[in-house]
Parts: sequence; structure tokens; C-alpha cells
Amino acid sequence: MNTRPQFEDVADVLKYQLSRRSMIGGSAALGLTGLLAACTDSGGSYSDKPANQPAATKSVQIGKANIPTPRDQTVIIAQVEYTVFDSWNRLIPNGAPASAGLESLAMEALFYLNLATGELKAWLATEYKYNDNHTELTFKFDPKAKWSDGQPFTSKDFKFTVELLRDRRDLLGGGGDLSDFVKTVETPDAQTAVIKMTKPTPRLHYGFVAAIAAPLYEILPEHIWRGQDPTRFKANPPIRTGPYVLDKPIRNLKMFVWKKNPDYWAKDRLDPAPQYAIFQSTSKQADQAALGFEKAEFDVGSIDAEHAKQLTNQGYPNLVTTQFHDPNPRVLWLNNDPARGVMAEPKMHWAINYLIDRQKIGDSVWQVKVPPAIYPWADYPSNDKWKNDELADKYKFEFSPDKATQLLDEIAPKGAGGKRMYKGKEINLEMITPSDVNGGEYAIANLIKAELIKAGVPTTLRSLSGSVHDEKLQRGEYDIDSMWAGFSFDPEQLYMDWESSKAKPVGKNAVNLNKMRFRDPQLDQLSAKLAQLDPTSPEAKPLLDQALEIYFQKLPLVPVIQTGYPSFFNTTFWTGWPTDDDLYQVPLNWWPHFIFVLGRLKATGQKGPA
Repeated sequence: MNTRPQFEDVADVLKYQLSRRSMIGGSAALGLTGLLAACTDSGGSYSDKPANQPAATKSVQIGKANIPTPRDQTVIIAQVEYTVFDSWNRLIPNGAPASAGLESLAMEALFYLNLATGELKAWLATEYKYNDNHTELTFKFDPKAKWSDGQPFTSKDFKFTVELLRDRRDLLGGGGDLSDFVKTVETPDAQTAVIKMTKPTPRLHYGFVAAIAAPLYEILPEHIWRGQDPTRFKANPPIRTGPYVLDKPIRNLKMFVWKKNPDYWAKDRLDPAPQYAIFQSTSKQADQAALGFEKAEFDVGSIDAEHAKQLTNQGYPNLVTTQFHDPNPRVLWLNNDPARGVMAEPKMHWAINYLIDRQKIGDSVWQVKVPPAIYPWADYPSNDKWKNDELADKYKFEFSPDKATQLLDEIAPKGAGGKRMYKGKEINLEMITPSDVNGGEYAIANLIKAELIKAGVPTTLRSLSGSVHDEKLQRGEYDIDSMWAGFSFDPEQLYMDWESSKAKPVGKNAVNLNKMRFRDPQLDQLSAKLAQLDPTSPEAKPLLDQALEIYFQKLPLVPVIQTGYPSFFNTTFWTGWPTDDDLYQVPLNWWPHFIFVLGRLKATGQKGPA
């Protein structure tokens, strides 16, 4: 088989997985060296620490954690409210508890992309490769890999999973690219799987990389799942390949106790010091949760930024605050459909853009200070290759109510009653957000709403619950939606989602495709060409720039700010957490990458109270 190198970086996998979740030359085969050589250092931390941070003077009064394991051997992650305790089936709604340890302790990926450093780490797989025309994709698997019950992890598990998801669109993660591209999966030996495709694509492998949280496709053990109804199977206990196995759930404590697997297959590469890891629900009361952190009753999790800042100001010595770029800029989704009147006008999009005070929003709205967003992707340095600063300067983003008013006067002048009119009808915009009224996205929307009203554009704003919001968004029953960007792994996946063929009429479900109802024939043509190209190839760059200029001209959605989230770690019992000065790994405890954080921890020797 002739093969060609594929190049990997943060931007590629990142955007692709976001897109799917909103629904998730040469002849040398690509090995790990080639993969890592293409990655760039993404940096990735924001910091709002005061220059004169108070000295650590406060002593720690250690509380007694309510756990069944030795405190000095246990990492405790305080998390969300749990309701599911006896099912570990991630293929159905509510089939497994989220953020309970499965994803970050037991479930492993073929590859891990570390957004904090840009490193791609081969794990269950050792390499992937395409043939020259991207109609075959071959994976090689680590021969040492095995499931937690001792059975080997092989290409048959891969084949079983891919075929199951390809054929079952009703399952979470089912259908999608697997239904679109996978014709057959061949397994010439236990460590090799070859996907033969129905049509070319250079992007199918992205679904098997853990980049943003878990990979799109989790490989399942065939010997456990074969013959089961995947819509009813509880898969309890969870059989996975990771270094921890479930010891027991404790329903009345809303707790999951995980213990190290002594027979873990990759112990020579990853051998975490904590013998136990516990995920437990913490108090919904912020004050009480903060008190639990202060007393070192948990090591990481549910303390908010305000209480963490209070502890820092009081001189609490054992708090580590680590900032991390969120992959999603906060954006305004604009409804481009002509049925929404003036919202179909690019000049209206630019008028809205001129009414966004990004500096004010970035400094005051988010929980940490964050920079403005210009491009519709996260500002990782590894994404810089998608940028074109000449275009950004040509279509300059700035806060200018005067320019907004000038554009509004052109497309929607005021009538005899002093109200702006578009094609004989008064303008009234409907703005929605999935954020509650205390959330950042709502605050962003509220500031922009105020500017729109000042400019003579009456605007309503509503906070909608998840299912209600999603229905409005999918059916196109909105004008502006303040939320986060859900983009694809490279700009082509972004533009592919915006193709005119995927724009449903208002009132029909968009099924997560082109939710802005954007239509542009020129972009359609560019997208069709880009779909056949490696996005990092020289021939792709001019096409990407042309598509980027269409984005700037039309602004089908408008980026507002980059976003960052702080993680808070307690060093009373464990040290080695990621820090702003040593951001060696994504610090988010609900991502599968967190297992590599546990692999860096060292016990302090502190004993828990009797």
C-alpha cells in the first residue's frame, strides 16, 4: 500500500470534534515521530494573578474526608451531581454517569492530543496511515494493550465498534462520518485494521483522537458487547483498558471509588502514585464547597473562582490556580435566513460587530480576563497557520457605534415614527442564549442588546433551558444566539458545515448542520475543493484564504472573546499539578487527559485525621 504522511496539530482535531459534538505526496507511513514533529507548542494559559499576591500565611486545618480509603493514598475529585450508578453505557442518553471517572481513569483513546503543549501521544494505537488517494485508512495497535479483565485489545474490537456505530445512527456517536465513509473494516492480523472507504477523506482518523474531552468513537470490548442490545445494555461493571478499575459506587454518598489495576498493560509508561481515585458529588452551596476545599477534603474540583480568590487573599498556602484556554470562543450565532428579514444582510452583521466592545467584555464579563476573538477558532499558537493578518486588517474589528449607525441607516433607515424599517417592516430582534441570567454568555448578550437598543434596534433577550434553546437554534427561530463556537477540526470542516445544501428552511430541524442558514455559492465551491485536500498542504492555503475572506465579508457568526477556565488544585496531600509555569497537560479533570496529570502527582506524606 502506498502511503503518505498526515500532519496533526491542535487545530485540526480540535475543530473537527467540536463540530461533531454539537450534533461530537510521500510514500512513507506515518509513525509517532512524524506525528509529533508536526505539532506546535500551543501554550494555552491565561493568568489574572495579581502582581502582589499575598504571602501564604494561613495554616491549613485538615478536615476528615468521608471516604472509605486511606486519605494519603487517595485523590479526591469533587464533581457534579450524580444520578446514575449502575450503568456504564455511553451510547445512550443517561446510560453512564458523566464526569464520574470513566472518561478520565478507565477509558483510553487510540491517540491523545494535548492542547496545552501540542503533543500528540500514540497510546492504544501506534500509528495510522492513509493510502495516496485517501480511500483506505490503516491503524496499528499496541500488541501489549489489554482490557481490565485481562483479555487482549485487538483489531477485532476496533472492527466491532466501527461497524456497530456505522450501522446504528440511533446510538450516541453512531452514524456521522462512519456511516458516510466506512465501507468495510478488514483485520489482517490482531494488531492491524484497515478501513476501506466509500469515498475519499483525509480526516476520518480524527474521530479516534482524544482532543477535546473524549474521542468521538470509544473502542468497546467485543467479548463484552457482542450479542447485547446496545440501547439497553448497562455494561456494569465497566471493562476498559485504563490504569484504574471501578471498585464500587456508593449511592448514598454519591461517590465512585476507583482503584489501581495491578495488571495495567502500560504500567511502564504510566504508573500513577495514587492507589485510589474518588469522584464524588460536592455541595451545591458554593460556601460549603469552598470550605471543603479549604479543609483539604478534596484535591480538585468544585470550588469557584470567587472563593478561590478569597482563599488566596487570606494567605491560604495550598491552593494552585491554573488557567487554560477553552477551545470555544464565545460567539454570536447570526440567523442568515431571508425569512428573518434584516438579519440576512451582511451589513447588519457588520453593524452588530461594530456594537461589540470586546475589550470591555473580555476584561469584565468572564471569570478571568480574556482577549478579544477575531477568528472563529481558539487562539492557540498552533492555529496561527489558518490566520491571514492582512485580511484581518482589511476587515478590522472595532467597537464603533458610529459605524454601526451608518450601516443601519443604509439598510434600515428610520421611518416617520422614528423606528428603523426594513422593506416596510419595523425591526425587532430576538436574542437567545443557553446561559442562565448569571452566566457569562447572558452578560455578553445583555451588553450587546443595550448597544443595539441605543442604535435604534429594539432587541429582546431570553435565557432558555437546554432543550428549549436547542430546539430554537436547530429550527432557526432566533435572530442572534449568544453561546460558544462549535467548529470543526480545520477551517474546511467549518466551511463544510456552512454549505448552502445544508441550510434548512426556518422551522425545520438543522440537525446540527448550518444552524445559521448561511448560503454562499462561492464558499460552496471552495469547500468542495478543500474537502479533498490535506488542510496543511500548500495547495490548500490559497483556497483557505479565499474562504476566510468570505467569512470576513459576510460574518455568518461573530466571535466575541476567547475564553479561559481556571482549575483549582489543593497541594495538602498531592503535588505535581499543572501550573501556569508548567502547563504540561490539560488540567481539566473530566477530560481523559487527566490520567496523565495523575501520573505526575507525588504524595506529600501528609496523613489524614484519624
